Amino acid sequence: MSISLLLHLLLALCPYTAALLPTQHRKGVVSRRSMMSRLRENARSLDGQREKISSDNIFFIEVGFGNDSHGQSATKAAVRACRNAIEFNSIPSIKRLIPDGGYDALKLDVLLAVPSKYQEGLDLDEVAKVFPYGDVRFELQDGGMIAPSGIAIERLGDVNDDMIIVCSSVTVGH
Repeated sequence: MSISLLLHLLLALCPYTAALLPTQHRKGVVSRRSMMSRLRENARSLDGQREKISSDNIFFIEVGFGNDSHGQSATKAAVRACRNAIEFNSIPSIKRLIPDGGYDALKLDVLLAVPSKYQEGLDLDEVAKVFPYGDVRFELQDGGMIAPSGIAIERLGDVNDDMIIVCSSVTVGH
């Protein structure tokens, strides 16, 4: 099966696959390796350890969203957003499609839109655990949403009634 045919099949089966977010609002790039140390150093200008996936090597793009209704955890919301983006996918023929390596050669570019007020608490090492294989590269941008949950419940970790919503775009390629 050709890559082109696979992409057309994926687009037909999942209409949300073709979503891309504009790049002009992206705030930083960070690779999975040492991502948290770099994020803490300078959240606005992060250097990635590899280039973005070339458009010629993209298999598909999935989007998702997640929230933390109580506890104000951007990490929990981002984990849920990434899980939402990839949870209905299976690519059993990946070893035939990717030269030299199959699943181990996959590259994942993950764009997270996180409310700026909560970006500092984001643990990208924890978010990266969502992905069972591939070299994960993160990009962060201001976005997502802070919505009122209507109640702050102290025993659930709430410090206010903010509900944190994170959007994700996961590009899969090689």
